[in-house]
Amino acid sequence: MATHTPHFPDLLFSGAARLRRWEGLLMALLADAGYQELRSSLVMREPHEKASLRFFDGDHLLALRWDYTTALARMLAKRFAEPPPRVSYAGAVFRRANQPWEPVERFEVGCERIHTDKAIRDEADVELARLLMAVPATLGLRAAILQIGSAALLRRPMEQEQLPKALADAVTRALLRRAPHRVKEALGGHPASPRLFAHVEALLSESDGIGGLQALDRSPYAGLLEDEREHLRKTLEALSPFVPEGLRLRLDLADVQGLDFYTGPTLRLYAPGAQQELAAGGRYDGLYPELGKPWFAAGFCVRLSPLLDLAETRPDLFDSIGAEVQ
Repeated sequence: MATHTPHFPDLLFSGAARLRRWEGLLMALLADAGYQELRSSLVMREPHEKASLRFFDGDHLLALRWDYTTALARMLAKRFAEPPPRVSYAGAVFRRANQPWEPVERFEVGCERIHTDKAIRDEADVELARLLMAVPATLGLRAAILQIGSAALLRRPMEQEQLPKALADAVTRALLRRAPHRVKEALGGHPASPRLFAHVEALLSESDGIGGLQALDRSPYAGLLEDEREHLRKTLEALSPFVPEGLRLRLDLADVQGLDFYTGPTLRLYAPGAQQELAAGGRYDGLYPELGKPWFAAGFCVRLSPLLDLAETRPDLFDSIGAEVQ
């Protein structure tokens, strides 16, 4: 992705054309599935997020849009008594970079499935996963991995053990590093330490596919997590017949990225040669209740910025649909 500055990319010629083409292809994919486009304002008047870029308009502190999910949720919660079931979006978000090479301005396309009936959770999650499975072929990406996990596999045991937030965060950071000894150090002498450590070992077991769910049998919380396990099993079974050529499904029981946000199944898309995930999403049923709406929600975001970088550095990973601008 051609840039003049490391944080605010200026797309030049083929890069700009590729971005527009990819946005169009993805929005058409979502529109065909019944998702209606919404555009939230670039300026947000409630800059709570620490990572947001803030500025003053007179005496008023404002922020640039740092997250489409949050922006859309606030808009929908204010304007609708009943939620639109399917929404989509495309545009830029602005987040402070954690590393010098990361852009502050990032291009995204995504969607959200909102419902008031908890009984359709399984159906909605499968619908989103199937849409995300179609993204690589839509962009001409020849090979990709769709990783499926569940934030509830760690969240629910820690909630049952009533871990203080600071301790829960320390356990989560250690598990993100795939370091069970760090988990044990973080737990220290907590009464639940033996149970939680055994659970973490089960989550870190080498596992893939539906058979990988058997690792949960070794967890002290197997009974507590039976619903989550069954939901993952049904999801994998529903997706397996529709896996397109070039895509591999992978189960990761220890995926705890975004644990503060996600409440259930998670989705992450990777590709050979990519330094970061190309798309991410999952179920976040806590978002709308925080805004006063008893709605359930899940969605995903395709991160076009790393995809543009990948197309520039590894054009061999794309066919003519993704790598060339007609």
